[in-house]
Amino acid sequence: MNFIAASMGSYPRIGDAPGQQRLLEVAASPGRLELEAGRLDEIQQEVIRDVLAEQAKAGLDALSDGQVRWADPVSHLMGKLANVTPGALLRYFDTPLHFRRPVVSGPIAMRDSSLAADEVKWTVAVSARPVAVTLPGPLTLSRLAILRGPSYASPDALMDALVPLLADEVARLAAAGAWAIVIEEPWLLREPDAFPRLNDALEVIAARRGASRLWVFPSFGDAGALYDRLQALPVDGIVLDLTRGTGAAEAVTSAGSRLAILLGIADVRTTELETPGQLAKTAAALLRNVRAPLAGLVPSGGLEALPRDRAFAKCRVLAKARDLLSGTGRGRTRPGPRGAGR
Repeated sequence: MNFIAASMGSYPRIGDAPGQQRLLEVAASPGRLELEAGRLDEIQQEVIRDVLAEQAKAGLDALSDGQVRWADPVSHLMGKLANVTPGALLRYFDTPLHFRRPVVSGPIAMRDSSLAADEVKWTVAVSARPVAVTLPGPLTLSRLAILRGPSYASPDALMDALVPLLADEVARLAAAGAWAIVIEEPWLLREPDAFPRLNDALEVIAARRGASRLWVFPSFGDAGALYDRLQALPVDGIVLDLTRGTGAAEAVTSAGSRLAILLGIADVRTTELETPGQLAKTAAALLRNVRAPLAGLVPSGGLEALPRDRAFAKCRVLAKARDLLSGTGRGRTRPGPRGAGR
């Protein structure tokens, strides 16, 4: 089994160390509007380089761009679609983050050349290690939107319209060189009856993933009750948040996994640090019946809400725990294309 430690999703953009306040300084600048027209992209690229370097220094095998360019977990994608405008500011599930609820007033369509792939192509080019990308999935996006006008009679109708657009984006991400594409679906745990619809959507999306690995992540909750159904999804792997209950951990321990699996065991909701030894012990017990070709340790979600030094420290703990696991006889290699290690 190949074993990795990885990051996915967001990472703190601001820190207390010298040079880690550039984006905050931009926001406070009297000439902010003029700067946005010129140097903002350059400053964001500098921050992304720093974020990638921090994750690599921590010892991770696959890195995230930290979603540095994203205003929030939803608007960055939905705001690039025609007939979608930002609405009220709401809390994003049970995180301290907020998002602008998208208002859909007509048929959605691409307005830009990509939703995230153009950014990822640049990230892949400057990253020393493989890049993982996290996108909110069609079920979650459709449920968080406000529908106005006759174009979509229900959230399901909007979801059906989102699926081919996201499938096209996954193809662009694969072409850009993304090692892994994580479809994050926190809404699934709130609407498990939508599972068949999500399965159909993922079949369409998975068909466009090229050499990239496609993962699904039912975040912000315990997915234990859905574990058997997750195993049947048409994806390469699943990501589990193991910090919000015991159901998912018990399911992995007893049933194993046919799919590659990433264990979210570093809790992003607390600054308290786990110990590498404890994480390695926990992971070894969880993985004893897993026969998939790839497994790994990841944070339980995006790291953005943590102080930057703590986010780095949690990444380092994950990497050290991976090394301890490797010492028990589990293989460790850098992640490669979807078929690698099989």
